[in-house]
Amino acid sequence: MAAQRPCRLADMTVRVRPVGLGKQAQPFIDVLWRVYADDPVWTPPLRMQLADQLNPKHNPFLRYGKAQLFVVARDGEDVGRITAHTNPEHDARYGERAGFFGFFECVDDADCVRALIESAEDWLAGERVGWVRGPVSFTINQEMGTLIDGFDTPPMVAMPHGRPYYDARLKDNGYAKVKDLLAWKYPLANPDPRMNRVHDRVMREMDGISIRQLEKKHLRRDVGIGIDIFNDAWQHNWGFLPVRDDEIDQLAADLGQFADPELTALVSIHGEPVAMVFAVPNLNEAARDVNGRLFPFGAIKVKWRLWRGLKTGRVMLLGIRPEYRTRKHAGLALLLFAQIHLRGQRRGYDWAELGWVLEDNSLLNTGLKRAGASVYKRYRVYQKGGLPAQAQDDASNDAAPAEGASR
Repeated sequence: MAAQRPCRLADMTVRVRPVGLGKQAQPFIDVLWRVYADDPVWTPPLRMQLADQLNPKHNPFLRYGKAQLFVVARDGEDVGRITAHTNPEHDARYGERAGFFGFFECVDDADCVRALIESAEDWLAGERVGWVRGPVSFTINQEMGTLIDGFDTPPMVAMPHGRPYYDARLKDNGYAKVKDLLAWKYPLANPDPRMNRVHDRVMREMDGISIRQLEKKHLRRDVGIGIDIFNDAWQHNWGFLPVRDDEIDQLAADLGQFADPELTALVSIHGEPVAMVFAVPNLNEAARDVNGRLFPFGAIKVKWRLWRGLKTGRVMLLGIRPEYRTRKHAGLALLLFAQIHLRGQRRGYDWAELGWVLEDNSLLNTGLKRAGASVYKRYRVYQKGGLPAQAQDDASNDAAPAEGASR
């Protein structure tokens, strides 16, 4: 493992150290409970899932990307964390050398935040990146951004939380907004006759249309069909990266643990899959009071609540192939919204989160607003230009990845 490096500060009680992946990442996980100790709405994520995110056996990115984890300690106590990583898939698609930071969390201490960011930038400078963007944890198809509006509500499953001071701290260190991401709250509890009418009209008037849900016994096949639609539908969006086959394998394995097929829909026209919506139960609601641990009794609580039924869910994926976004097939978008509403209502959900959505995706944002949804959270992604030459010199001389770092 690389030697522990003090941050460039006069107060030497603040120190940053690299940590490895897999089992070595435990301090990186533990620091969350320090950062959010006084946040009444924070829901501790399951430690098992956090560990999988940082394990190359379970996170495909860590087998093709390159990453380094850092933890900052103040007076000997771990109080913050960050990752620095590069993504060859991004670089190949966009013809650039990009750097990313992610998993950023820290107590409200300017010195500690600066120490973390400097450590990540030093490491990235050694990779000769042209710019740095984040939080991206680890890819655009995983967790993105930090919360800047909506701190009064708990985080949804597979979405980040944040502290109100993160925005100012990142700006203090030279980062500026590059994109905001929206999370929409879509009410489901009350019957809406319009949804039945829309659904029936589209099914009646669109020639050759059919709908089915995912089949659990063929989950990998059906997730693959849905992701193929997603990759086609979103290919021109900002920062897009296609979901790889090994990432589809992992997604299918993850969904198999808690997915509800009745919250999914694959839409075909004359047998060709052309649109889809994938929603999942909000696992955070089921695990709200197990403090991130399934054992010894947490698993019983979570499984019981999932079996009994939850009140919230999240629409993770929604898309229509570009060639079917025509006047002739204009009803497809309405049909997907109707599917969300009708399926969620049948399962007893009060509301669903749809997110994230790019702030400038006017077509989807307008459709969601017309369907009765409202923005209830906003996340921000930041970017910074070229790194200082001194940082590059420092990194090339003595920075090294921690043992277990992904290459």
